[in-house]
Amino acid sequence: MKLSVYSFQDLQVYQLAFRCSVEIYDLAQHFPEETSACLTRQILATSRAVRAHIAAAWGKRRDRKALITQLSEAQLKAAEMQTWIEAAVAVGYLDGDAGQALSDHYRRIFSSLDQLMEGALVGERRRSEDSTNDLPATA
Repeated sequence: MKLSVYSFQDLQVYQLAFRCSVEIYDLAQHFPEETSACLTRQILATSRAVRAHIAAAWGKRRDRKALITQLSEAQLKAAEMQTWIEAAVAVGYLDGDAGQALSDHYRRIFSSLDQLMEGALVGERRRSEDSTNDLPATA
């Protein structure tokens, strides 16, 4: 059963990105303040950027090229999040289990964004083929 999507907030990938962002915010509150300001800023900003690009993609959904650009940016930020999570685990700010769980979520986000981009590309190809087929034979 397919659920209706009326806004970016209805997208499962956005919902997962939002939950991850909130979880990261909660975890970052326990990072050592005096030594982690840069890492904390980066990890929080990047987690927000993932969901912001998904929301922007929704706003650009009628423009396939812009849609794919925003989804690609969200995917880039999801991959970047994995590097920040890895760094937070390496320096002891996150325990290995929490880091692995978050990394797995961002891997899932990355994969879901891939599927959305593929769907947009398939839709674009179909539209292009349909417009070519609409031309008269003598054109």
